[in-house]
Amino acid sequence: MIAEPQRTCPTCGNELSGAMEFCPVCMLKKALAGAVASGESSVSEDTIKPRTSEQTSQRFEHYELVTGEDGKPVELGRGAMGITYKAFDVDLHCPVTLKVISERYLGDESARLRFLREARAAASVRHTNVASVFHLGRTGENYFYAMEFVEGETLEQLIKRSGKLDAKLALEITTQVAAGLAAVQEQGLVHRDIKPTNSDGWSL
Repeated sequence: MIAEPQRTCPTCGNELSGAMEFCPVCMLKKALAGAVASGESSVSEDTIKPRTSEQTSQRFEHYELVTGEDGKPVELGRGAMGITYKAFDVDLHCPVTLKVISERYLGDESARLRFLREARAAASVRHTNVASVFHLGRTGENYFYAMEFVEGETLEQLIKRSGKLDAKLALEITTQVAAGLAAVQEQGLVHRDIKPTNSDGWSL
């Protein structure tokens, strides 16, 4: 029995066996090169697809906005400078209040500086009756600051739910508000937006 002469691929030198007409190594290399050139990948589109603006807006650094049953972020209040949301600190696993500068002010330098001054002034106050500010951040063009989340309801919600307040309860609320404002005044600050609907308590 006479052995067949050994054949090798003239391109890559791979040993060809039997009646192979084409080199499998060269064919594989050609196929892979074509896939790269056409933009194909073994990674799924869902993995590399960029987030939509709606998805991105749900997250501010390590804070994630809490959504309601309708899928929309839970708003705690709206002020002249920004919107206040309920959020979740994904690092510490605890709820926080997040105040985000309004979109209409993103390109306004003077409004941005005012928002930053507000956050820094609020952070200088430490009192039982004032929500503590503990983080100032920026995600893209969005400026925000995080503060202590206090479970409860606004005075407006309480009045709507309970009607006329008992005198003792009204005095207790007034005493706490006055104590908080005194702490603000001690820092040389003036609060200019005291009202029953104000949930975050800051507009300096």
